[in-house]
Amino acid sequence: MMKLPMVLPLLALTACATPGLPPPSTDVELRHTEDARAVFQASGDRWRDGIGAALFYADKVTQAYERLGVPLEAQHIVLVFHGDAAYHLLNDAAFARYDRRADPTQTQNPNAAVIQRLAERGVRVEICASTMQQRGWERDDLLPEVIVTPNAFPRIIDLQMDGYAHLDFD
Repeated sequence: MMKLPMVLPLLALTACATPGLPPPSTDVELRHTEDARAVFQASGDRWRDGIGAALFYADKVTQAYERLGVPLEAQHIVLVFHGDAAYHLLNDAAFARYDRRADPTQTQNPNAAVIQRLAERGVRVEICASTMQQRGWERDDLLPEVIVTPNAFPRIIDLQMDGYAHLDFD
């Protein structure tokens, strides 16, 4: 599977998301500004600037879209977590018990603030119930903004069939 072509446009879009600066002059205009749809799949335990990579890029994408004149209500972004990335969505107590980075000084989930910010912007942050079951997690182990979906793969397929672009953060 070729992932690089999907990552390059995302990186280009995030480059436009510098707070306080106007959008750069470009030769290409966005065509989908009234109904921008994307599903971010996060399954690998990847980090960027101290938070989960999928959360980092989703935050950048929503900011970039907004700076480019796409209102929040026209942005339909869903993050589906499963596998090794799923623990990024745990509340502080559960995160401290499960944190694979083994940092004994880490008592809070560093993803909590960005998840709350994304949820406030209308981004859906979902976790696979099968992954939760495999790891012995309950609903009470999750951050309050997180939505439980029955299974990651059928959910992603549903969203793709509904016209969502698929971005993979494996």
